[in-house]
Amino acid sequence: MSLFLNVDRNLAGRDFVVGDVHGHLQQLHAQLQEVTFDTSLDRLFCLGDLIDRGTDSEALLEMIDQQTFFSVAGNHEAMMIAGFENPETAARHRANGGEWFYTLPQAQRQHLVSQARRWPWAIELDTGSQRIGLVHANVLGGSWPRTQLALTAIEEAWSAGISLEDDERVASTAERFLWDRSLASQLYRHLLGLGNAKRTLADYKRLFLERMDTIDHAQPEALAPFQISGIDALYLGHNFVPRPVAVGNCHFLDTYRGAQGERLALVCVNEFPISPSGTSAVPTKFRPVI
Repeated sequence: MSLFLNVDRNLAGRDFVVGDVHGHLQQLHAQLQEVTFDTSLDRLFCLGDLIDRGTDSEALLEMIDQQTFFSVAGNHEAMMIAGFENPETAARHRANGGEWFYTLPQAQRQHLVSQARRWPWAIELDTGSQRIGLVHANVLGGSWPRTQLALTAIEEAWSAGISLEDDERVASTAERFLWDRSLASQLYRHLLGLGNAKRTLADYKRLFLERMDTIDHAQPEALAPFQISGIDALYLGHNFVPRPVAVGNCHFLDTYRGAQGERLALVCVNEFPISPSGTSAVPTKFRPVI
């Protein structure tokens, strides 16, 4: 599968985008039940980092079929791949919630890595009214076309099995799309004025929510980094926000850390489909995710 995946419009059901799940399958399952998600009609697009921290990383990896359940790769999938292909880097993954992976049989680890290696790093989705982009961390130079070109440039090397450490272009591209926090830093430090001071998560949540109205009153020059060219909207994970937030045409959706009262950001991004009779199609009873 290509590192840049184009997905056609869903003419039968709804398309949802969800932020970083991090092994919390039961939370995802509960929220999909709330929206009566129908696996025969609806589709779910994940923003990477399905694994680590929660208890169901393996099941979430197995869930992704890039037909009903889609995902771009995140930095945690990258750490898993690197830890398997170069054991010297496994400590980094273990230290970030990846211990579960190294308890699995070798054959199963190989299987999961082979699956994750086929995931795209960016998805362009036709919603009917918009073209939206999905990435884990960031794009290249604030440009969706440049993002596509950068991924196309490393496609052959990545498909041939080159490791994340052995090719400078692959490594630098991964750093940008799977790890980079510069766009979120613009939001946290400058637009919201949170600066560089270290804070508790509770204080961070409080200050973030208190200052969200500054986004609505921001000057155009302050919003410029969040206006990605060549795409109508961009959806990102990777950087925690207490609630889903839209800045420019960027949507930050990494809202869940497993704390009481938190919820995954789960957003319907397409227009509700119209049945041949001209009435809105109603989804049937939810069918289990796994």
